[in-house]
Amino acid sequence: MFLQAKPIFPRGKSEALNQFAAFHCHLPTIKGAQLYVTAAGFYRVFVNGAFVAFGPARTALHYARVDVIELDGYHRDGGNEILVEVVGYACRSLSTVRQPSYLCAEVRTECEVLACTGRDFTATQPGTKLQNVMRYSVQRHFSEVWDLREDALATTEKEVEIEVLPLHLTYIPRTAPYPYYEDVVYTESCSRGTLCKDTEKPPKGKIYSFVPSEYWGRIEDDDILYHPYHWVYEQAQTKTGSGEALPLTLKETEYAIFDLSQIETGFLCIDATAQAESDLIVGFSEDGTPDRFEYTDISGYQAIEYLLPADRRTSVMSFEPYVCRWLIVCAKKGTVTLNKLGIKVFQNDVSKIEIPSTLSPELRSIYRAAIRTFAHNAVDVFSDCPSRERAGWLCDSYFTAKTEYELFGKVPVEDAFLENYRLYEGNGDLPEGMIPMCFPADVPDAGRGDYIPQWSMWFLIELEEYLNRRNPSIDRELFRARVDGLLAFYAKYENGDGLLERLPSWNFVEWSVANKWTLDVNYPTNFLYAQVLESVYRIYGDEKLLRKAQAVRRETIAQSFNGRVFLDHAVRDENGTLCRLDDCSEAGQYYAILFGGFDLNDKKYAELKHLVTKVFTPARTEYPEIHPVNAFIGAYLRLETLVKLEEYETLLSDIVGFFGHMEEATGTLWEYRERHGSRDHGFASYALVAIRKALNLS
Repeated sequence: MFLQAKPIFPRGKSEALNQFAAFHCHLPTIKGAQLYVTAAGFYRVFVNGAFVAFGPARTALHYARVDVIELDGYHRDGGNEILVEVVGYACRSLSTVRQPSYLCAEVRTECEVLACTGRDFTATQPGTKLQNVMRYSVQRHFSEVWDLREDALATTEKEVEIEVLPLHLTYIPRTAPYPYYEDVVYTESCSRGTLCKDTEKPPKGKIYSFVPSEYWGRIEDDDILYHPYHWVYEQAQTKTGSGEALPLTLKETEYAIFDLSQIETGFLCIDATAQAESDLIVGFSEDGTPDRFEYTDISGYQAIEYLLPADRRTSVMSFEPYVCRWLIVCAKKGTVTLNKLGIKVFQNDVSKIEIPSTLSPELRSIYRAAIRTFAHNAVDVFSDCPSRERAGWLCDSYFTAKTEYELFGKVPVEDAFLENYRLYEGNGDLPEGMIPMCFPADVPDAGRGDYIPQWSMWFLIELEEYLNRRNPSIDRELFRARVDGLLAFYAKYENGDGLLERLPSWNFVEWSVANKWTLDVNYPTNFLYAQVLESVYRIYGDEKLLRKAQAVRRETIAQSFNGRVFLDHAVRDENGTLCRLDDCSEAGQYYAILFGGFDLNDKKYAELKHLVTKVFTPARTEYPEIHPVNAFIGAYLRLETLVKLEEYETLLSDIVGFFGHMEEATGTLWEYRERHGSRDHGFASYALVAIRKALNLS
């Protein structure tokens, strides 16, 4: 991928937390040239002052995906400046793998290398982006505070020594499509007011879903000077006026609230002029009202602070992409005129996707929201949400992959997502044969267990659909070692009945009471296991696996079906006898129907079919002893079940009942049915697939 470039970084800084470095190259011409570039953690490229790209696409440890960027359109007579800024986090997270920070870049034409790292790029370490800040979340990396005052700006000109790093990287091409960028602007505020510290407000509860420890990498609290998230939270907001068009001026302790009318994902862009040295804080949220700003409850540090110089117009774009509908802009100190405000959208390009004209208004709004939700969560990998995590979770991907194929008829993001799992090497943190529950990531010690064995099963089920339906040109032998390793792992936990018993680590069926019943023998898991065995048979044709799948199904049905519904689990008593309990979940019924291999039209399942098709609606109140599903994954298993049963009228009614209120509120689909958690969650885009199946649009 590179002819001469070598990975570089400021000397002695490649393994330090949250480092910001700028790499410069000047060329007389870039006509007909391309920039080959990759980095760890992330880079952004400016050519002659214009923003060009953010990357790279994420992948496994010891690998690097290389972006190829056309430069011809940015050429300027008289000389050209290429600036590549890199933030190297060098910490563990659920959204990247921990590795030394570096940049590797090369400008070349067909005939020659015009410039490359290790030879032609110089470096500075601007003090404008502060190192000592809070983590944004444990799942991601660090938040942002920008010091744009004169002393910090002076550091952008001070060249620092570079070292070539002895990294053993395998460079591979970007597989996912290049991101789509578009500027979305706020033209006016929806309200403004004054701030003062609310002395009666209770202390802010936990910000993180689990506390960043030394293992994950953190800056010590005593070294952090700025806490914009907490500062906004602690202020009482008093509304003094309604909307006002930009530009608008905020004096000390004044604020303005802005609304984009729908959620956008991208880079926050601020253009402001301060009359004296000033301190500006921008808080962002996925939910709110025109009259009051509130943070989304996503366990993320949703604020950026800007220290602004006097009498100078400043324009800055956040380094990382964030998610918001609502913004609050606060003058913590000084007087600031806000000239421009907006977001540079960062998403999958869905600009050519059309919404079927035959849809009802309700389905049309859900369909549109599903497209936008997919776009935000399918940039370089399938992510759960573009806010708190940006993490590539298995099982989530099973649903999002179906959306990609339904929209485009091809799956370049899934290609990259599954290739990353194939390239996973492990470092001894997981048992032999097991794979991470999300990747690229550093998952062990995540606070709830090191891995989810059921998520590796969803990987194999997704893999079969991928290899046999969505991209059959891929050499399936590339995945054989990964598949064989997982089958060997499961086999260690088969009991005398051939069923899986007491799988280790974090067992996960869904976010409901059903997840309290995962041990000792969990029947939903064993239905899933049967499907795994059949899926691997469909990939490689091993008849023994098909016979084993059938045997697991027969035994699971025999043990779990009580003549009416399927029960969830059995436990060992003090004598070692396996005793089935009466605990029963709605989710368990869907696992059985989807993966149990039986005919639901058989008269012995008549009551179960009635429950599934007539009773278990989003608004059901009957049969509380059969514990209802939560959004994930039970609600989506229900949609899959109704597709399988061709119960399309019920399916469409469920979709409207479950998702109907979301598009109007945020223009996206949510993690939960209720207004909490992420309001922009990748797997929810599967609603589009279900709509198309129900209306025979596929």
